[in-house]
Amino acid sequence: MYGQKFSQLMGWKGQMCMLVVIWWAVSAAITVVMKQTVGTQGQYQFPFALTALTNGACGCISMCACYCQKGKFWANHSLRRIDVCQLLFLGVLQGVEIGMSNKSLEFLSVSARTILNSTSVFFMMLSAQFWGLERLDRLRILSAGLQVTGGFLTGLGASQAAHVTGSDATKTPHNAHDGYSAHAGTAQGSRASPVFVIPVSHQISGTLLQLTTLLIASQRWVMLQFIMQKSNMLLGKLELAAWIMPVTSLVCFTMAAAFETQALNFSLILNAGLPKIVLIIACGITVLTIAEMRLVHISSAVALQVLGTLHQIPLVITGVMFFQDSV
Repeated sequence: MYGQKFSQLMGWKGQMCMLVVIWWAVSAAITVVMKQTVGTQGQYQFPFALTALTNGACGCISMCACYCQKGKFWANHSLRRIDVCQLLFLGVLQGVEIGMSNKSLEFLSVSARTILNSTSVFFMMLSAQFWGLERLDRLRILSAGLQVTGGFLTGLGASQAAHVTGSDATKTPHNAHDGYSAHAGTAQGSRASPVFVIPVSHQISGTLLQLTTLLIASQRWVMLQFIMQKSNMLLGKLELAAWIMPVTSLVCFTMAAAFETQALNFSLILNAGLPKIVLIIACGITVLTIAEMRLVHISSAVALQVLGTLHQIPLVITGVMFFQDSV
């Protein structure tokens, strides 16, 4: 009741602005913590395992919140078997999406991935059109085209910057006795950083992986929009997170067991101070997920994708402020 009164008081525009601010701020904070944990200087460089732990903790937090709010969670008699299957399938989709996105980084440059990610709006629009949730009009197609163009120009600029940096590195003389070249970043310190040429086969594999990731992401968000706007499921945002997150965690745990065999070492987890980090990230992801779901509920999956593209701006600013990233 209080939630409905608050929504009426805020209005649609007020809710949108508040949710976007919360989404962007919490996402930037999570990015900083994740980067410090799994980055090159981090103490736990296992992204699959960390994602599995944080999503599992997020699911537990959501379950506890649902239980405290309603005094029950699993005893929801409004859910049919097909509804439960849809929720579990959403969790699997989210886990596969995360895994494929991380895997594509092995085959693609940052510029190529930026260009491909800029097409996510088109994937979302086509998916919403296909499932009858929204109609494409000229203004939306123009907006998507501008975002794709911006992503292409950003990727092109990153590619040219990397090429110039690599060319300078190959031309920089260095003294073998000094053990350090003018181009910082090599582990050995006695060689200049080479210009890496990604094989065509790797580029094709990475492109297919990333495009599949975008397709899966668009289907997942369209399914969520359908569930929250047109389905008969009487589930709140916390309940949706409580159903989806544990399944995502299991999928990520499977990937961690396959690709990060040392990640589940209990002593390593304790030495890295992971319990505290996981709790902080899980609380942030819970807030972030609820904000995203609410945005989809009051707007659409396409609108969320457009805001997600604009969301790259505060993330870039965060990278510059905390990690001195070059732009």
